Amino acid sequence: MKNIKTWLIAFICLNFAAVQAQEYVYEIQLATYAGPDYQKFKTLKSIGYVYALEMENSLSRICLGAFTDKSTAEKKLALVKKKGFKEAFLFKKELKTEDAVYVLQLTTYDLEDDIYWPDWQRLVNQLVVQLGDDKVRVAAGPFLTQAEAQATMDRLEGKAPKDIFIKKVSSEAIHKVNSFDLQRSSTYGQSSGLSRNSVQALQELLASEGYYAAKADGISNPTTQAAIAKYKSSNERYLRHQKMAAAAKPAYTIEKFSLQYYVNLISQDARTAEKGLEQFKNPIAKAYLAYIYLNGDVKIDDKTNVVNELMNSALKQVFKDYKGKTRYDFTMKYSYEDIEQLIRHLKAIYEVTKDRPDMPCWLFNRHPNVTKEAFQPYWNSTRDNYLVSSDCGSFIELEEMRVLLLISKEFAATEKPIENINAINRLFIVPQYMSHEDMEALEKWNGNLWRNLKTWAQGSPLQQNMYNLLRFAYYDALQKLEMHFMKKGLPGIEARSLGLKIMKESVGQNLIEN
Repeated sequence: MKNIKTWLIAFICLNFAAVQAQEYVYEIQLATYAGPDYQKFKTLKSIGYVYALEMENSLSRICLGAFTDKSTAEKKLALVKKKGFKEAFLFKKELKTEDAVYVLQLTTYDLEDDIYWPDWQRLVNQLVVQLGDDKVRVAAGPFLTQAEAQATMDRLEGKAPKDIFIKKVSSEAIHKVNSFDLQRSSTYGQSSGLSRNSVQALQELLASEGYYAAKADGISNPTTQAAIAKYKSSNERYLRHQKMAAAAKPAYTIEKFSLQYYVNLISQDARTAEKGLEQFKNPIAKAYLAYIYLNGDVKIDDKTNVVNELMNSALKQVFKDYKGKTRYDFTMKYSYEDIEQLIRHLKAIYEVTKDRPDMPCWLFNRHPNVTKEAFQPYWNSTRDNYLVSSDCGSFIELEEMRVLLLISKEFAATEKPIENINAINRLFIVPQYMSHEDMEALEKWNGNLWRNLKTWAQGSPLQQNMYNLLRFAYYDALQKLEMHFMKKGLPGIEARSLGLKIMKESVGQNLIEN
């Protein structure tokens, strides 16, 4: 078997020149975005494969292609413009032999096929896509050497399709699979094919009430979703709470032209945000101006000096007479060459500034790795606390959570408001990884809660009905929270724990437990 593999690799490498006889490919650039949403480009799926090429300034170039023939690409461009993307344009990419890398091709899809990415993510950490006219080739890689590719191929023997093979391609002909590619799938965020306890609990309850007849396997499939929808549309008590929840939907408003208003506006209209921030003497306004320029949201001359002047002026304004401990030495002047250092110092300014806006959630979406590290607890005191602006949404905005909150109040002796709602929302928007001990404690809490509620439900038929309604609302909301966190890239077990934490801190105080 190994001799056959070696021969195949040699054959492919010898024929690299033939495979790469096409010296150029043609692609269409659609737009440049920060945190692009695939849904905006969904109408182009029949024309070509749309992907996001991540750049160093946290922006992404949205492209469509690739095409081996220029005339075909020009016809595709005309179709794209008819769909409303008037600023789209064609560009040519050269495929050079010196840019060659190795990939392990796993499978090939037709252009409009729905790709279930977890099938391939379970095999390898890094996936790439090679595009060509009406085909989408999914591969592992890239690898700099043939030996690295061979090692991965050997490791996958018996786990991956038998017809996988190594090939040599130009690095310009592939792109790394990122969250934008994942959004392309109809199963994105649904964990279709993944068994979840929350979904299984829903299936069992729906089966007991005659809405679901398939196996309770914990998989969120169309049959399960149809049963959930039928329950919601036919259960009168649920419908009543649903109407009350819709009427009580919170409205989040931010004072127009305030510092918070302009900070939140940066990701949508940086130029207007720049003009607004210039009106404020607050050091945080200076820091966000520096961010706009350093990140390239607004292009300026002499960027380096302007950014350094703004940040050092802000730091001096905050720390000149500050007597407390600081995480960094702010008696010296800094030169800002990357976003990471600026964000760290922005967080330090927030820690000691009283007149401060909430952290904008776009900052966490744009720079997830940097912010995750910079905003980890450091002082183990109130200095670690911060608020996240609700302009990106809130856990209370989920209809399932609002319905559950209303139902849970029927189990409370006295109505209790949610304590520390801002901290819960911060967890919803900026999830933090949890320790194994905390995960176990949450599972124990959840188990005890439902054992006690089940005992209580045996008291009368009325209590049993109330129990069933609560159980449906609880696990319906939990599975929605899990989907929210999985869309942020968290694995299922951590998504469940974060969902349980929000459950405990929002509705837990209203429910019966010992």
